[in-house]
Order: sequence, then C-alpha cells, then structure tokens
Amino acid sequence: MRRFFGREQNGKIIIENSEYFHLSKVLRMKEGEEVIASINDENDYYCKIASLNKNNCVLAIERVEKCPALPKNNIVLFQMMPKKEYFDSILPKAIELGVSEIYFFTSSRVMIKNFKRERVDSQVSSACKQCERSILPIVHDMITFEQMLGKLKEFECVIFPNEHEKEQHFEPKFVEGKKDIAVVVGNEGGFSEEEAEKIIERGGKSFSLGTRILRCDTAVTASLTLASIFSNN
Repeated sequence: MRRFFGREQNGKIIIENSEYFHLSKVLRMKEGEEVIASINDENDYYCKIASLNKNNCVLAIERVEKCPALPKNNIVLFQMMPKKEYFDSILPKAIELGVSEIYFFTSSRVMIKNFKRERVDSQVSSACKQCERSILPIVHDMITFEQMLGKLKEFECVIFPNEHEKEQHFEPKFVEGKKDIAVVVGNEGGFSEEEAEKIIERGGKSFSLGTRILRCDTAVTASLTLASIFSNN
C-alpha cells in the first residue's frame, strides 16, 4: 500500500504540495483507493481517498495502528560533510538504519560548507517511505567541528569508527543497554590525527572497521548497523 506524508485536519488527513503531485499526477490514484498516511507521529493511518481537489487530496481515516518501524533508541549520526555523491548515499542509509537525527559538520578536511534544505527534505521523506517510518528524522543545519564536540557530552555512548585505530575493534558492550548513542563518522578525506584525538578525549570509543579503507558511505552503513543491532534498535 502506498504511503504519503500529510497533516491532520478535522479528523481527516490532507495531502498537499509535492506529496499531492506524486499521488495525483504521477501515480494517478483515484477516489476510493487505499493508502497509508503519516502525519509525523508514532501512528500509521490506514485511509481511503475521499476526494481529489485542485490543490490537495482529502483522506478518510479507517483505522490507526502504531508504526512498527519506529526506532526504539535515540541514535544520532554526526557526519563530516562529504562530497555530493556520498551525501546522497549516506542520508537514506542512515534513515533506513534508524537514526533519529543527523548532524553534518565542517572540519579541516571539508570542502563543501552547506546543503540544499529542500532537496534534503525530499530525500528524508522518500527514505522514510522506503523503510515505512512514520516520524521524519531531523536533519539539522550544518555545525562546526567544535560544536559537534560540544554535543557529544549529551550521549550515554559515543562510537567512533577511526581509520587510525589499529588495535580496538567494535565490541557489542559499547552500545548494549544504551538508549542515547552518538555515531561520529568522517568523510572521504577522514579526520586529522588531532581531530581524532579530540573525539576520543570527549569520550568517543575509537574502533577499527578492519584492514581495508572504506568509503565514508560504507563506514556509515557498517557503524550504524552495529549500533542498531547491538542496541536492539
């Protein structure tokens, strides 16, 4: 069943803007067809299309169920800003793997200093539909490396896949039983040794992802998979 994000109004759900365009013009759905609607809360709303208007679609709610794909824990990704091709890969993978929030940050090895908010919002919505999440994760505005360090103190656990690490591999005990977990990942240029040391000083558990050097989007996928599985997210 198709899923759309909308808003609640007077006991019905309104689908508008790009979601309305996709429903009516791309998929050419008709009145009476069934859909699942999300209004950025913990529920899935099973609906029928009540009416298709010039600028929106009105859905009649038939039943409400709690969304089974909601993350159980608060896993936050801190990602050093990568090149566009990696950015477009990282964002959906992180959402599918259950992050609650994403912070992109600058550092000494970052060339790109911003991203297009409208495009990111579209990617977030699309990824949530893919993995059937009803609450949109938050992608924050860009922050600096120092601001990122300051936020790490808010978490029970900070895991840090570190290309400089030679001894320590990931251990499940890093995240087992933890509810607030930060994952800090570098971009294609990696962290300087000084930056890596600062993350460790702030409590980051440095670990190796193996002898092969991974692309940053692969490192994100591997690290978030470990965090999600072993924290029972």
